[in-house]
Amino acid sequence: MYIIYGITFLVFYGLGMQIFSGNWSKNEKLPLLPRTNTSVVIGKYEKGYVYHNFRKFAHMIVAGTTGYGKTNFIKCLISQLDGEIVLIDLKGGFDYGKVTALDIEQSRIELEKIVAEMRQRRQGHIYVIVDEAGELEERSYLTKKENADYLACQACISEIARLGRGFHVHLIYATQYPTSNIINGQIKQNAETRICFRLPTEIASRVALDESGAEELPAGDAGMGMAIFKKDYKIPMMTYEFVERDGWDVKVRNPQRKGSADSFSIK
Repeated sequence: MYIIYGITFLVFYGLGMQIFSGNWSKNEKLPLLPRTNTSVVIGKYEKGYVYHNFRKFAHMIVAGTTGYGKTNFIKCLISQLDGEIVLIDLKGGFDYGKVTALDIEQSRIELEKIVAEMRQRRQGHIYVIVDEAGELEERSYLTKKENADYLACQACISEIARLGRGFHVHLIYATQYPTSNIINGQIKQNAETRICFRLPTEIASRVALDESGAEELPAGDAGMGMAIFKKDYKIPMMTYEFVERDGWDVKVRNPQRKGSADSFSIK
């Protein structure tokens, strides 16, 4: 449940301040929409639902400090997506029911499969979800040969970002460490949609959003689930609490093992 403690938050962004009113984030469940198209509900704001259409805006960057709702948001997305899901989680997979890849070697195999299928003009929507993108970054202490898997993964991600839209391959790229190395120019240029939870610094916000603002979101419990949604416009929003339901992760490709069965809850 999201509790805003009945107060009004001022969130600085864009041309001024947007007001989160006390009755704005009442306890409300994520609408259970059928998996029938590329549109999903990603949050709510003062005037209603916030929708995203992956057919129009193919890729998405999700950034935010640990504990503010990034994983919860991704699970809500997965529960609605209509298509095959390639879920790469190099943090161990414990936050999800099923994952496609848990280590860098398996990540390379799965990403190279996606690029090959994309080049063959495979039909049907595929959603490539990377949660923690920073774990795909090459290691300074490794040799070039030892970094081969990391470099190959980065090359595949860049190609998906560059060409995926035309082949119905969508990238959802999540990180708690938004730096110019992790979110490179190819990804930023092609991922117009940004979802940004609280970040610790203005520099991190500028990498994720191309402007400041995420560092001004409330800290602690008050900021949990609160995010900035940016495309060709920008609004503040609250994300929904994920509620476990049968089959929410059924379309995850080649699950390596069962992860945690616990639902993610923000109180």
